[in-house]
Amino acid sequence: MNLDLIIPTCWQELTPKQLRYVYYLISEGYSPEVLKTHCLFRWSGMEVIAPEGDGFSVRYQYNRYHLTALQVTELLSRLDWLEQIPLVPLRLHRIHGKTAAPSDLQGVPFEQYIYCDNLYQGYLHTKNTDLLQEMAAVLYDSPNIKLLPEERISIFYWFASVKALFARKFTHFFMSAPMSKSLDLERQITETMNAQIRALTKGDITKENTVLKMDVWRALTELDAQAADREELKKQTLE
Repeated sequence: MNLDLIIPTCWQELTPKQLRYVYYLISEGYSPEVLKTHCLFRWSGMEVIAPEGDGFSVRYQYNRYHLTALQVTELLSRLDWLEQIPLVPLRLHRIHGKTAAPSDLQGVPFEQYIYCDNLYQGYLHTKNTDLLQEMAAVLYDSPNIKLLPEERISIFYWFASVKALFARKFTHFFMSAPMSKSLDLERQITETMNAQIRALTKGDITKENTVLKMDVWRALTELDAQAADREELKKQTLE
């Protein structure tokens, strides 16, 4: 008998319950292979009965099957996408009754994005999960929100996927502002933030508050256009 399993094929197909389960496994520190094994059996509905020869005896839809170790490995490969950051931003829609911002941050003020980006860069540098808690306070509009370990991990994956989306969408801006290895993290984050604000205000400090309240997508669109203009000007100068 053939064993036809129905399991998600990408991050976007996960239900909220499945997404939370993945983040729980990640927060528990499971290796990718163990994580994928848990997901495979949980999502497919297979149940391991016992080890059997070179593999396992499993029950699926009231029938019993023998799976070799090689077959299990081949099935796990269908979940390799779990080892990557989602291509499309995903988040837990609600945490403790609090509703999240839009997954792609459309409509979020530029100042909130800058603040979260600073915390995100800090987390990458220090691995201090309290910084993810602070990000959640902004992204869920809840200053006193308390997160479970899997919820903290979800914040990291959410923002990482947002950053990847922005890097693809606003290529000129994100390629034109590489991080300098000679600066300490706090200083280079501050300088990057100030440079972005100066670019949008064109040096007019009276416009700073307006810029900070601007939708992050609108702000990045303008920054990307300015970066593209600089690239074109540089190209013409070199010709």
